[in-house]
Amino acid sequence: MISKIKKSIQQDLATNKLSVFTALVINTLLLTSDYLNEFIFWICLILEALIIFYFLTMIYYKVKK
Repeated sequence: MISKIKKSIQQDLATNKLSVFTALVINTLLLTSDYLNEFIFWICLILEALIIFYFLTMIYYKVKK
């Protein structure tokens, strides 16, 4: 079961590097813009937290290996 999760994470990382980078850049630009409203701010904040959690999960499984 854990090996399936590790394999899935490695495949996600291989295919989604550009998507993760783009999401971080777009979120950073939105967070620093003047016309930002509160709804967009919280959506971006949650998305960035999920991306950070995703990276921490990958690191955890690589270290646990």
